[in-house]
Amino acid sequence: MSLLWILSSIVRWVRLKIYQYEVTFAIYMLTSTEKFIFNTLLLTLITGIAIGIYVYLPNHLRTIYGHLWYYYAGERPFMSSRLTSMSSVFGEATPSIDVMYETVKNAAATATEQLGEL
Repeated sequence: MSLLWILSSIVRWVRLKIYQYEVTFAIYMLTSTEKFIFNTLLLTLITGIAIGIYVYLPNHLRTIYGHLWYYYAGERPFMSSRLTSMSSVFGEATPSIDVMYETVKNAAATATEQLGEL
């Protein structure tokens, strides 16, 4: 087998797949501009779905597992807070409710003082 024969068979296979794609979705009868628009929209849709699956599916599966384990064992499964917190993905610590409450309270007090000075 020569390299030229392998390359020509790969090119032939790619052309066949392009032909099947165009015939299946009736793209062969569109103009070049319409094909470009259709393919761009299709690629954008597929990319959005793939990103959504990558971002949201692991947490969704973790939630389903937690429910199934609760129904089976009657208790919540142990899950690390690193796995359940999206902020840990970015390397930030998850603030507690008390810290957030104090921050909001201090901001409200500062705003009240500044309004009182006006």
